[in-house]
Amino acid sequence: MSLSIPAGERGRIRVYALSMTDREGKALAADPAAKAAALGAADLEADYIDVFPVKNLEGLGLAGYLTEGHGAVAAEVERDKQKLGALSGHVLVVMSKAFGAGGRELALDPRLTLIGVYGQEGVDYAPVAVTSEAAKPTTGTPAKKPMSDARISGMIATAVLLFLAAFVTIFILLAG
Repeated sequence: MSLSIPAGERGRIRVYALSMTDREGKALAADPAAKAAALGAADLEADYIDVFPVKNLEGLGLAGYLTEGHGAVAAEVERDKQKLGALSGHVLVVMSKAFGAGGRELALDPRLTLIGVYGQEGVDYAPVAVTSEAAKPTTGTPAKKPMSDARISGMIATAVLLFLAAFVTIFILLAG
């Protein structure tokens, strides 16, 4: 099966069911080159391709993973909620960013079955003013404050007293 990705595509999530054994699914999940090969391209951004067993989403479900984890349009996911809920085994989730900026033709592995293509909610990139003390930039850990003269004097006096105590103790033991 071939797939045409239009140039400049953004904000789309594709979900594929994998007709593979658990072992094959785990191997695919662990190998970025294998993920790209399954999609029929060698130069995909593996950071935007997820392969995992659906059972890992217990409680959240694949629909929740798409809407809450990736910001998929809830109405679009709701349309396929039964299909998504019926999936078992491994799935492959691909973000548009995996394909880069250019359009491309992909020759998909026949073991991939397209379940759906979902849009992502728009992200508001408007700057937000943060005024808390914790948000101010730092250059690392704060430098230690230099020791005060009083502290240095106290350390010297303590050392002298310990020396005198040791000296007196030794003198008493030798005289005794």
